[in-house]
Amino acid sequence: SVRAKDVNEKHVIEAIRRGKFKFAGRQKIVKSLKWGFTKYPREEYVALRKNGVLSADGNIVKVNTRHGPLAKSTLFLGGHM
Repeated sequence: SVRAKDVNEKHVIEAIRRGKFKFAGRQKIVKSLKWGFTKYPREEYVALRKNGVLSADGNIVKVNTRHGPLAKSTLFLGGHM
């Protein structure tokens, strides 16, 4: 798995294509429609980040729910409620 910016897509594909020769058997290059290593499609991820439903947390994202104490709520502290 490789994560890279969209502008570097052709360089990443070429690097993986050259790396395929180092391993026996058939290797496939597949471009995901998801954002990074999340389960959300690109358009949905951007919209959810703008709405404050998701927040970045390293390789993954945190889903900000509307449950629990307000003192711990990132939505409340960020002014999105």
